[in-house]
Amino acid sequence: MTMELTKERLNIVISAGLAIIALGLYLFLYSPLINKLRKAHSECKRLETEVLKAREAIDSLRIKAPKGKLITEEDVSWAIDDLTKNGKLAKVNFISITPKETEEAKQALSYKILPIEIEMESTYEDLGIFLGLLDELESCVVTVRNFNITPAEKGATKVKTKIVVNMYLSG
Repeated sequence: MTMELTKERLNIVISAGLAIIALGLYLFLYSPLINKLRKAHSECKRLETEVLKAREAIDSLRIKAPKGKLITEEDVSWAIDDLTKNGKLAKVNFISITPKETEEAKQALSYKILPIEIEMESTYEDLGIFLGLLDELESCVVTVRNFNITPAEKGATKVKTKIVVNMYLSG
């Protein structure tokens, strides 16, 4: 029995040899590289998560410029009107709003401070919403100087609040 190497058998032997070589390359080269790549990918994802957390921490520490602007004394009534509109959105019942005497800023001469005393009645939740809306005012820059919360006579859910906000005016 002689084995003739015909063209068909030669093609089969070459195909089988190439398949064995491909399998060997896969097992000895490609498979370890794939495992290495998977480890690198998981490390990259872990580092990416850490970087995102660090960026969020940095952003939370940044001092944000106020959204509002310094206003003139003539525009105070418009700013107070904007303040009361935001209070009505927060379901705050204003009892009184009393602007006080303007004060010169101690650090800089470029602006003045107008304290405004506000008495109001609301729920705790609505008070929190109103205080949050103060930061969103675009018509003027406002900060809270102090506030005092006491239970209202009508119902246990309402509170009376006396708050003094500083409105910043251009000098």
